[in-house]
Formats: sequence, structure tokens, C-alpha cells
Amino acid sequence: MLLRSLVVFVLSILLIACGGGVKEKIDTQKLAETNLHLAIGYFKQGRIEASREKLQKALKAEPDYAPIHGALALVYQRLGELDKADEHFKRALSLDPMDGRTHNNYAVMLCQAGKLDEAEKHFLIALDSRNYQTPASAFENLGVCALQKPDIKQAEKYLRRALQIDPTLPVALLRMAQISLDNQRFLSGRAYLQRYQAVAPDTAGSLWLGIQIETQLGDEAAVHGYANQLSRHFPDSDELGLLLDMEARQR
Repeated sequence: MLLRSLVVFVLSILLIACGGGVKEKIDTQKLAETNLHLAIGYFKQGRIEASREKLQKALKAEPDYAPIHGALALVYQRLGELDKADEHFKRALSLDPMDGRTHNNYAVMLCQAGKLDEAEKHFLIALDSRNYQTPASAFENLGVCALQKPDIKQAEKYLRRALQIDPTLPVALLRMAQISLDNQRFLSGRAYLQRYQAVAPDTAGSLWLGIQIETQLGDEAAVHGYANQLSRHFPDSDELGLLLDMEARQR
């Protein structure tokens, strides 16, 4: 009788302990998710230090949660601490090897660092992952990265693929306009630039690109229009200096 009572007592203690462990786990997950959510909000607002603070709290609660490491990688990348960013990207991918978004984000950093082949590998993994929902972005990034090699043929292939998925990608449209100009496909360059202007504001670079394309096509009115916008809106730009040099040579 005493033994039976003791067994019941021990089982009761174990059940209480297990219940407490489950509750504690739920509480740490909730704490991590809350801080992660706040950190993402701060990051979008440009409050990078506040974002890092919340992510450190989230990491303390759930040290093996891949999204926290992925978010921390972006924070450290923004802060210019690339070694720490690399460390957290790798940790995130070790915890969730097929997270397409993290592969894409890591590839962007690698591309910016000049690690072009490694970047391409991660972009392609992102495209193969089932949960990656923005393939146009990855193809656009692949194209921009290929231009850095430079591998113009491969870049054009990737940029065209990006625009097949999403015809309104400003970076892809502008890069294709430049590629068209460089390859003397001037009407194509004009078309890509016009598509860019329909979805994004002009920059000094896009206006200078327009000047070059319309000069080749012989449309003096269009050249004059682009030149006026460039001098009015970007008086201190390098592109205006290039325009002035071009005009001086034509005199």
C-alpha cells in the first residue's frame, strides 16, 4: 500500500514537472516571436540598433530559431559588420537549409562582396526551394550579379527571366536598357527605359541613359528633354558632367 502511494506521488510530481516544462517552452517561443516581430518592424523603420536589441532578446529565448538568425544577419549587414552577418546567415541555413528567402538574402551580400560564384549558388538554391515566393527578385539579383563578372549573356538571360515573371521590376528594366544600348539595340533600349519610367522615378543615371539612347536614334527633342531634366534635378551629378563633356565635343 505504501509502495503504491509512493508511485502515485512520484507520477504526480513528474506530471507537474512536465507541465511546467511545456508551459516554459510556450512562454519562450512567445517571447521570441514577439521580439522578432518587433525587430522586423524596427528594421523596416530604419531603427537598426533597436532591431538588434530585440533580436538579441529573441535569440536568448530561442537560440536555435532560424528566422532570428536570418534577421540578425540582415541587421549586421546593414551595420557593416559583415563577419557577424555571415556567421548568422550560415547559422540560419544550418537550422533551415532550404529557406529560400535566407539563401537569397545571403546571396545578395555575397554578390556585393564580390563572391560572385558563391552568390549564384545560393540564388539558385533559393529558386529551387518550394517556400520561396519571389522568384523574380532572385532572377533579377542573379542578373545584376552576373553583370559584375561581367557575363553579359548570362546577365541578360536572368534579367529577361525576371521580367517574364514580373514585367515591372525597375532594376531589371534599367539594366536591360543599358545592355541594349551597349549592344546597339537602340529601339529596344528606348522601350526598356520607357517601361522603367512607367514604374519608377527618373534618376541621374536613367536620364543619362535616355540621352545616350536618343542621341543614337537621332531624336534631338528627346535628348533636349532629358538634358533639361538632368540639369534641373541633378545639378551636382557625375552624369551632368558627362553631358557637358559630350556637348563640348559636339561643338
